[in-house]
Amino acid sequence: MELGTIRVLLVEDSGFDVIVIKDMLTKKMDSSFKKTNFEIIRADSFRDAKSKLANNFFNIILLDLTLKDSMGLDTLRKMYAETPETPIIVLTNINDHLVAINAVKEGAQDYLVKGQFNSNLLMRAIHYSIERHKMLVALRSMALIDQLTSLYNRRGFLNLANHHIKLAKRKKRNLLFLFCDLDNFKYINDNYGHLEGDKVLKDTSSILKETFRESDIIARFGGDEFVVLAIDVNEEDEKIIIERLKRNIINYNVEKKIDYSLSISMGSAFYEPSDITDIDEILNKVDQLMYEEKKKKYRNR
Repeated sequence: MELGTIRVLLVEDSGFDVIVIKDMLTKKMDSSFKKTNFEIIRADSFRDAKSKLANNFFNIILLDLTLKDSMGLDTLRKMYAETPETPIIVLTNINDHLVAINAVKEGAQDYLVKGQFNSNLLMRAIHYSIERHKMLVALRSMALIDQLTSLYNRRGFLNLANHHIKLAKRKKRNLLFLFCDLDNFKYINDNYGHLEGDKVLKDTSSILKETFRESDIIARFGGDEFVVLAIDVNEEDEKIIIERLKRNIINYNVEKKIDYSLSISMGSAFYEPSDITDIDEILNKVDQLMYEEKKKKYRNR
């Protein structure tokens, strides 16, 4: 098993247990782990772990459930809520089958009782946990992706948006929401066929991908509606982003030389951390702004 360097966040308040775990991860008794290196960062409390997670990437977390500022399965729940994208192995002195089952239900990839595992077992648990977590992420993504455009679907967007709203509030990051609706999409379907309509949807998704960053969340929200969450932006970026999107649409219409013009109505709203509300309220606001723009277009015809 080869995975290069694995960055481990060891959340453990016992200095003795830290020495034991570090020693296990440097022994590499099993030859199959010879090419794996472990970079171990220790946090001695939940608060310390939160701080390190905010500024570092980790492949896995080894979590003691009994910390000076957090106890029991609540420690796991809080850690999982903090970083659901990182696999967690629980390390504990409690040899309780029911607690172990509940830990897995709460998001842990594995549950190891201190004093009952050796170096090889720990290393295997780490490797398998990372791989299982990757498979779970892949399976979840299949249910969160729109098959036609390969963007996130409505469910995927709402899941990720809620997560990033929490992060934005905690880490003091600004957010920009954009709601887009294709103009005259029914006309395209009725006059050029549904295959052409599907092509327009796919081309629109490509334009949005070209306009926004990989770190931004782009979704086909339903039918001919698209929504974007741009992360960690400044208020002055809003106008720049919208102008970039409009320019990319113009370029598309010129380059494609199609009989009809691709047109998008959009509504956008910038949020500072203190202004961020729940996702439904935000989407309702940008949706209303989008419809106001669409009405203006029809009035000016």
